Amino acid sequence: MSQTSSSSEPPRFRVAICGGGIGGLVLATTIGKYNPSLPIDLYEAHDSISTVGAGITMWRRTHEVMSELGLLDDMKGAFTKPPESSHGTHYRRSDISEGGYDWFQHILRYGPSHIHRQQMLATLEKHLPASCTIHFKKRLVSYHEPNQSGEGSTKPITLSFSDGTTATADVLLGADGIRSTVRKTMFEAASEEDDSVDNADLRQYIDVMWTGMVIYRSIFPAENLRKVDPENLSLREMTCTLVTYPIANGTLINVAAVVGDPSLVGTHYEGNWVTDATLDELLGCFDNFEPEVKMLLQRCENPSRWALHVVKELPFCVRGRVALLGDASHAMTPHLGSGAGQAIEDAFVLGRLLAHRLTTLASVPDVLHIYQDVRLPFGSSVASNSFATGLMFMFMAPGYYDGTRKKEDLDDRGVSAFEKDGMDKLRQAIVKQWDWMEIGGPLEEWKEAEERLRDKLGAHDTNDPMEQFASALSSECSSFL
Repeated sequence: MSQTSSSSEPPRFRVAICGGGIGGLVLATTIGKYNPSLPIDLYEAHDSISTVGAGITMWRRTHEVMSELGLLDDMKGAFTKPPESSHGTHYRRSDISEGGYDWFQHILRYGPSHIHRQQMLATLEKHLPASCTIHFKKRLVSYHEPNQSGEGSTKPITLSFSDGTTATADVLLGADGIRSTVRKTMFEAASEEDDSVDNADLRQYIDVMWTGMVIYRSIFPAENLRKVDPENLSLREMTCTLVTYPIANGTLINVAAVVGDPSLVGTHYEGNWVTDATLDELLGCFDNFEPEVKMLLQRCENPSRWALHVVKELPFCVRGRVALLGDASHAMTPHLGSGAGQAIEDAFVLGRLLAHRLTTLASVPDVLHIYQDVRLPFGSSVASNSFATGLMFMFMAPGYYDGTRKKEDLDDRGVSAFEKDGMDKLRQAIVKQWDWMEIGGPLEEWKEAEERLRDKLGAHDTNDPMEQFASALSSECSSFL
């Protein structure tokens, strides 16, 4: 049951969201839905709500949030596959120049839906609440939060922007991506003020880590592939390791091709993280792959090269009245297709907590810690699993089959018993990496968070109609005893 407040009530506190990406927009929408009287200022560094990247994979857990917020029906029209359909990712061994072979298909009870990132942002922007004011061209450079003891505990937070202006808020929520200024300022302040830990230990979380992987991205019209290879699986389904899937109602093909070197994990990446790439460079990385892959890659238009960085597993994502969410908290590799989904789950739980009628300015630090306890361990575990899954996809995971091919004891496909055994064990490990997707969900996480909120802030919510009814019924029954 939603907890909405009358718009005539004075606002309990003011919320600032830094970042107008998917996490920030879902967060604003959630707060506005469950407490329309709570004023929100959303600060976006660019001059519009825009995005880099292309396709987004939406799984069952993400569908839950979109449905709860009343957004799913608006998005369904852009999905390639309906959210209710049971389907899954196709895996094929393609790093064989003379021709690969089908490996397995992993069917999930609720298969993924794919949507163009810009279509999703447009839907979210359309549903922003009236209580949300967007401020464009506002790039945060730092913030200052007064000491959280005594009179400073409720003084406003000051935000400083690159254009020299400042703003204030009671609560600051960092949805500002992998290079988060909010995270940087949070851990700088913690390292200077927390005497219980080594300063260097906390400062390490300011910087991100290169995974040793590079991903080539491209979008091209599906018709271009259909003309030369009408049976290509990429026209219909999601594939790995060269991740491809149709978006925009099947009119476009999204390509994400990853190459990596485990010995480079944690080293410094030289050059810009995102640059244009040539088609020859992309094709050269997959020169030993089967003809079907090369035919697909030759259709790529304007490919770009992205150095894949991740956020180190954070010890906390909340400090005072400031919290991190999404990539600012647990940026991950794309191998589980869950970066956007985890940002959405963060935003939903965090937004519900802040919008709850029990939450006051004085209790915000406690409320944010509840969010942290419920969401940070889960989001961090998904990020860790995603990195491990990527290594498995590339035959680089320690302790698993490394892709070596042998020429003896071959079956009719030319696959040795050694390879078959190694691939089967790897298949089992990959399938296990997806177990979390079918268990629980953000609605269960919200229930847990609300229970913790009630336990922390005291007794029952007397404004809840169901609790009023239960109380009245109890009193009525007592009068007959």
